[in-house]
Amino acid sequence: MVLFRAPESFELLRRRRELAEVRALLVAREQLLSDLRTQLISFEGRYLRQVGSLYRKLDEWEQKIAALHGATETQEDDGIALDDEYDAPELDELALRAIFRDLVKLIHPDFAKDEEDERRRTRLMSQANDAYTREDAAALKRMLNGYDPVVVLTSAEEVHEEAIRLTAMIFQMTQDVEAVDLQIEELRQSESAKLQERTLDAARQGRDLLAEMAARVNGSIGMAMRRYELDLSRIERPAKGPSVEELVTAETSRT
Repeated sequence: MVLFRAPESFELLRRRRELAEVRALLVAREQLLSDLRTQLISFEGRYLRQVGSLYRKLDEWEQKIAALHGATETQEDDGIALDDEYDAPELDELALRAIFRDLVKLIHPDFAKDEEDERRRTRLMSQANDAYTREDAAALKRMLNGYDPVVVLTSAEEVHEEAIRLTAMIFQMTQDVEAVDLQIEELRQSESAKLQERTLDAARQGRDLLAEMAARVNGSIGMAMRRYELDLSRIERPAKGPSVEELVTAETSRT
């Protein structure tokens, strides 16, 4: 909020409107990113329960078959590589906590000036808590850098400095929007997201794609079990033909 009335303040008002637009865009993009993460986590949980567990069972039988033939190196496969790229890069816990603590000092609802400010701060706290739970340091830093406190201006020099600050914030938040858009696109192009989209397309046609995948994996498990039994019987079968006792018994039965 600008409390200094001077000709230069009109330029500040223009920049603040621009900042408000960029901030609103960033909030919308952050919400979209959060929704995508939630949807993918839910879908991946369903996939692992319905299909991934069967792939692990299939892998166990493949390991048994490999062990019969002396192979020791196997590789687990749950069908698709579930993406964890939307998890924030590892950050020292103390550093993450410090960022969160600094942000809370700025946005906590207890510091609200009025009801509207309290509602805004409550929304920000909800987003901050969600980012902290996900250990998303980048999101916390974006919120920390983008917070715009009330500024009381008393001179033209302070107005000029405020204009510079606002310009820098607009630039930084524009960069943040681009960064979030990149994360959104990466999520949408992930293997899990593509499988989710195929699953939704199949559902629109009255099909359950994951159930179909589970049925195919169950068939592969059945074939692997049969192959194991056959290979085991071949290995246990005498390699040099029938024993002497078997030959004598066969000859006696013919006479």
